[in-house]
Amino acid sequence: MNYQISCTRCGSQHAIAPDTAHDWDEITCTDCGEFIDTCGHYADTHGVSYPMHALNLSRGLILQMARSSRALNDSTARRSA
Repeated sequence: MNYQISCTRCGSQHAIAPDTAHDWDEITCTDCGEFIDTCGHYADTHGVSYPMHALNLSRGLILQMARSSRALNDSTARRSA
């Protein structure tokens, strides 16, 4: 698997890791063979953070509850009119 990471030794922008890409697999520079990172650490730093994910889930739930509350209030107001 190819990664777009710059090598600290030679400055190359091409890195490679095994196709299995377990968390402990090494990402190495294709030009000089320098160890750059592990697949797990790379995924953690470039993925969505857990706090941001939790914030987005709670925001989605709030919007869903607001929509259902608005629909419930609209149907109640129509019956009383």
